[in-house]
Amino acid sequence: MIKKLLNNFFKSFTFDHDREKIEKYLSESSNTYDLEQRMRELDQKGKYNQFYI
Repeated sequence: MIKKLLNNFFKSFTFDHDREKIEKYLSESSNTYDLEQRMRELDQKGKYNQFYI
């Protein structure tokens, strides 16, 4: 049980977890315009920059 808790805790600090959240957010867009707006919003917040380092 503790191993499972620790795995969930450490998973929340990985890039994969962030990437999955971003992909889920983008996949919820209703059309191309909405997708572009969401991508622009994430770009302005600097969410993409952490994956290029």
